[in-house]
Amino acid sequence: MSAVSNSYYDCDEIVEFNQIRHGQLNSRIYVTDATIKAPNTFHDVLLQVALSQGYGKIIAKIKGSQLLSFLKKGYKIEATVPGYFGNEDAVFISYFLDKNRECSKLATQYDAVVADAIKARVWHAGQFNEPVQFRKCNQTDLRALSKLYAQVYSNYSSPISNENFIKLSIEQGIQYYCADYMGILVGCLRVELDKDTNNARVYDLGVMSQFQNQGIASALLNRVKYALQQQNIRYVYTLCLATSLPINKVFAQQQYEYGGRLMNNNRIEDEFKSMNLWFCKLDS
Repeated sequence: MSAVSNSYYDCDEIVEFNQIRHGQLNSRIYVTDATIKAPNTFHDVLLQVALSQGYGKIIAKIKGSQLLSFLKKGYKIEATVPGYFGNEDAVFISYFLDKNRECSKLATQYDAVVADAIKARVWHAGQFNEPVQFRKCNQTDLRALSKLYAQVYSNYSSPISNENFIKLSIEQGIQYYCADYMGILVGCLRVELDKDTNNARVYDLGVMSQFQNQGIASALLNRVKYALQQQNIRYVYTLCLATSLPINKVFAQQQYEYGGRLMNNNRIEDEFKSMNLWFCKLDS
């Protein structure tokens, strides 16, 4: 077994020739490789890592053709993106070492949020009272991004408000987009491209409190959808807080479809929170 570091924030490592992301904050291993050459052996190694680190959950995004091997090991299906791998679905599966993370007393509330979000009207572009521009960020935005993320996110699984972290992530291919109000960043999000599949993940969508409830998040997300279409991205998906109707509505109004729920997946404000998965197939 490859040596695995003990990290508070999520870090990326190679274990048994497969890439994983893990950390103490979320008490979780996330398998970021989609194709596992030897599922049975790999699970045994993952289990050793999880037990040695005291993690409560293992999650993986795999191809549908590999599902049976993991189900036999005790994994459960949590979410699906149909056709993500062309002829195969992407299936998010989880193995719970901490059985308390397998379910939630808020399940009824989660379902109600999704039901209400799906009823929301499709978003249509409107005009803003203030001069807001939506654009892709660059290296000159590092400090502004750092300050904004420090305001809108706390206790996060990566040092997202650290300028060096943002700089390195941009160099590694992460794309940042923002809402710019007269030179001040009031909203932003990140995009991680999956070059092997021509797909992408949208995450860390945040808007400054003074500018919330004005449609900025929706307009920014729409700008990103257009930008990804220009890059020939096929699918885009996101994870958002299962208890938050406003953020789930933002994605539903952009014609994202609900794909499932990752139970107690992220630690936020010292509690494990469940995340809803939404996906969208982009027009070619």
